[in-house]
Amino acid sequence: MTVIAIIQQKGGVGKSTITANLAGELVEKRLIVRVLDLDPQQSLATWARMGGGILSEIVGPVSIKSPKEFKAVVDAASNEAERVILDCPPGLPDTGMMAALMADLVILPVTPSPLDVIASKAALELIRDVQKQRAKGRPLIAYAPSRIIQNTVLARDLEKTLAPTKEKILPGISQRIAIAESVLMGLTLREYAPSSEGVKEFTDMATAVERMVKA
Repeated sequence: MTVIAIIQQKGGVGKSTITANLAGELVEKRLIVRVLDLDPQQSLATWARMGGGILSEIVGPVSIKSPKEFKAVVDAASNEAERVILDCPPGLPDTGMMAALMADLVILPVTPSPLDVIASKAALELIRDVQKQRAKGRPLIAYAPSRIIQNTVLARDLEKTLAPTKEKILPGISQRIAIAESVLMGLTLREYAPSSEGVKEFTDMATAVERMVKA
């Protein structure tokens, strides 16, 4: 069993998109997956309810009132799944901290925007503080480049900007109309547009995640 938390201080960086499609690709790899939507807005749970695809079977909204309750919910999901993915709300204290304390891997989505890169530093500092409290360097940390517009200066510079952190950088996800359309249909990109080049991007990300958690 592996717990993966998707955490970022800033909203609008593609957290739920990455959560949903990463989950879908892990299911494609024959893994039992559960996704907990921890955002009070429940955007991912709403997305899942809009379609009749894989998300409707594996995503559930969760309202957390205390660390004890949070641990109980995650433990319950872990008892029935091989991968539990936590879609955390924007902001860091409380839910983000609890998720980091439970996670084996934290994924930090970040867009090529300079402001988003700056905001991601606060999330990175939070996770590193958690690492000091736990054994064996857990949770592992990985950046997930998101909403990349190919062949732009900002996209090319993103990896160089993140490299000094020494953290793993997962394969990036490009900005695509098909991804937005898939949300409206309540489906993963693979379900909605299986021939989209974006499917390979999410597959590559899932493969890289699996390599990290199995290392």
